Amino acid sequence: MCLSILSHASHYQWNFPQDHGAHPNFNTEWWYFTGHLESKMLNTFGFELTFFRLSPSSNITLTNDWSPNTIYLAHFALTDESMKTFTFFERINRDSFAMAGSSQDTLNTWNGDWQVKLTSSNISLAAYTPTIQLNLNLNPKAPIILHGQQGYSIKNHEASQFSYYYSMPKLSGMGKLTINNQQHHIKQASVWFDHEFFNSNTNASTPQQQSIGKNYTGWDWFAIQSDNQTNIMIAQVRAKDNNHFYFGTVSTANGDTHYLDHTMINITVLDTWKSSKTKTHYPIKWQVSVPKHDINITITPTLKNQELVLSHLNGLNYWEGRCSVTGTHPGDAYVELVGYKP
Repeated sequence: MCLSILSHASHYQWNFPQDHGAHPNFNTEWWYFTGHLESKMLNTFGFELTFFRLSPSSNITLTNDWSPNTIYLAHFALTDESMKTFTFFERINRDSFAMAGSSQDTLNTWNGDWQVKLTSSNISLAAYTPTIQLNLNLNPKAPIILHGQQGYSIKNHEASQFSYYYSMPKLSGMGKLTINNQQHHIKQASVWFDHEFFNSNTNASTPQQQSIGKNYTGWDWFAIQSDNQTNIMIAQVRAKDNNHFYFGTVSTANGDTHYLDHTMINITVLDTWKSSKTKTHYPIKWQVSVPKHDINITITPTLKNQELVLSHLNGLNYWEGRCSVTGTHPGDAYVELVGYKP
């Protein structure tokens, strides 16, 4: 998995596996795993396991071992389609005493006993809670994708915010899922891995605006694994004046990639859902088309209630869930919806 790529747009020298690790020169970073699981008994599940690294805005360096030089948050969610349930867990820890952290030279990120680690070409993923435990062993089935201009991914029309952003769009493997002491042997796991690092605008009024700019309210993100081995990432950054910004990438199994700019993507909301817990209205079904690449698909959640109601991040709530895809590129998807209000 050693790979070195120069980003001409940003003059950033990508170097893998080192760039799977942490980038402390940037104040915000996340490692994002979403996936589709099938058990030997043909039960299907979706999961999200996400690690966030946030650096405090203060320039003061404290030497006490309990001082939070870095804050690590983590989210773990499971969609159980046979039971029609969605379960969510969250964690927040300091990097003090190795309670949470991330290596700088390779993929090794943890928050307590939740961990993702690269060994040779194998990625092991583990998350433990009192009621749900997940262990997966994964291997890449498609090359690394650099989004935007060789990994330099602009987030709005003004180009005021950007991230360094790549994906491993198809990790495949097996593992074990335990729910309330009932074991499910996972015969097929298909996982999408996103890694982004950037400097947040800490003067923005909301957590999401720190990432996308003050003129924007949130984003809709789609990660699509199609049955024909095409992988599609599409993002809609929602503007206050409805002049939304779009970006994305289409990639094939052999690594051919095509950048999608904001003129190429069309998204139409076909249905909505109101959360009984937060009273938030979310779009819940979409028609997505990219005419230049003959993409015309419908994305539908396998379970409507896949909302994460957070205790941290200033009470930010978001929807993220497993979806099915029909149309020209049938398959599976994960969708994230951030910034919607009641």
